[in-house]
This record gives sequence, C-alpha cells and structure tokens, in this order.
Amino acid sequence: MMTTYKTIYKCGRCGTTSYQPVIGRDATGALRPTGQYRCTGCKVTFTEFKDWWGHDGAGHNAAQQPGLAAYPAVVG
Repeated sequence: MMTTYKTIYKCGRCGTTSYQPVIGRDATGALRPTGQYRCTGCKVTFTEFKDWWGHDGAGHNAAQQPGLAAYPAVVG
C-alpha cells in the first residue's frame, strides 16, 4: 500500500506544488530576477509565497494574473 502525502504548500488556484522566479531585463539589458514568482501550473505571478498558498493564514497581497507583472518576463 502506497502512502499519499498532502501539502498545504501549493497554489491556492490550481493545486500545483511548484513555482519559478520571474526573470526580466534591467536597464542595462541584463537578465535578473524581478522579485516575483510564477506558478508553474496556472502561471499566476506573486511576490509573497503566502499569497500563492491561498489558505488560512496566507498573506494579504493578491496574486496577479499572468502578463500584469511590473517587469517583462522572459519565458524559457
């Protein structure tokens, strides 16, 4: 019998358990982290991990829909 584990550390919208840093170009054209993260499932962007979790005790900053990030993202 296989044991199934559940985690509260997952996207509150789609249930995915992973995210990636958002990378954008700075004023010199260099690629750098923007301080935001993107869910690997639904692609929503956020700055606070608690906002991504979306459960009781989560943060107060709403996650943003894809394309509304402050920096242009480089998707690779």
